[in-house]
Amino acid sequence: MNIKRNIIFSLESRKKEGRPIVVNVPIRMRVVYAGQRIEFTTGYRIDVSKWDADKQRVKNGCSNKLKQSASEINAELLKHYSHIQEIFKE
Repeated sequence: MNIKRNIIFSLESRKKEGRPIVVNVPIRMRVVYAGQRIEFTTGYRIDVSKWDADKQRVKNGCSNKLKQSASEINAELLKHYSHIQEIFKE
């Protein structure tokens, strides 16, 4: 059975003293299905300037404060995405 769902990666919106935090922001994964929404943290953080919101991935050639490369983080995001897809296919 294939359940209709939507999986979105985005940066968490946080503010400190009324100003948006743009450095070292957590990457979240949101799963929407059957009118319900659940959000997970991915365990990765990135600066807002290094995030491609359209592609929902870290920009190529960038790294985070822990020196994790864009390719490493994006590969892990793809693993999260694939895992959720498998759950819905079962």
